[in-house]
Amino acid sequence: MYKGYKMILRVLFIISLLCISIMANPYEDLDKNIKLNVMVNYFLNEAIQKQLPPKPIKEELQDDGAILDPIKYEQYFNYIQRLKAIRESRIDEQKKIDEKYAGQIAFYNSKIKNLEKFYKKSENLNPLLQNSINKAFKVVYGKPKLKEPKYNETTGEFEVLLYAQKIYNVDIFTPKKVLFKISKGDLDSFFDEYSDAFVNVVFGYDKNLLIYDGIIIRYKSKDYKGVFVDEVNNKIKLNIKINDDIFRLKKL
Repeated sequence: MYKGYKMILRVLFIISLLCISIMANPYEDLDKNIKLNVMVNYFLNEAIQKQLPPKPIKEELQDDGAILDPIKYEQYFNYIQRLKAIRESRIDEQKKIDEKYAGQIAFYNSKIKNLEKFYKKSENLNPLLQNSINKAFKVVYGKPKLKEPKYNETTGEFEVLLYAQKIYNVDIFTPKKVLFKISKGDLDSFFDEYSDAFVNVVFGYDKNLLIYDGIIIRYKSKDYKGVFVDEVNNKIKLNIKINDDIFRLKKL
């Protein structure tokens, strides 16, 4: 139930973030670069957040059940000594809790520093970025799908049309022709089942520019790389911004 509620909140957040509505949208003319930037950064930060270790939680000193009131017939001196022993014991226990928590904080901060250094390298960030871009693509344009398959027996290549099946109706994606080769055993079935193939758009990212680099078609547990027939010149300016608080170290 909690997961379902969390998913609903997430969808509502995305929709409200872009003011998506079937009615008049005041952000209808917002530049597509801005729309994509908002979504890519949202999904990327969410993905990085999931890689972080859980934050340490400090234990609380538990009541050990010791009787603090004077016991019947207990001598005053004995009572004072007993209270002193209880207090010293609890001070010692609290010290152990504090030391344990300090160690957990140091270990946590060390992992955070390593993760921050890890994701500063483009080769490590790229898989999360690619996944985030595709999620953003689905929100802004729609779900990438294939249609109008044609097979060229001479070249052994399929030609398909990549289009976006609308979900939130934020922006329009211009369909693009794609070429790819498929294993001979799957030729006939692909004509009937191409609409069920899973499609991911592949992007190159360099110097704050997002460039269409092709697509990956997953069909019958196999991945096929598709290339665009025509060169896609519409480069998208993308400013990646990792939230400052993601790699914030925890203090004692």
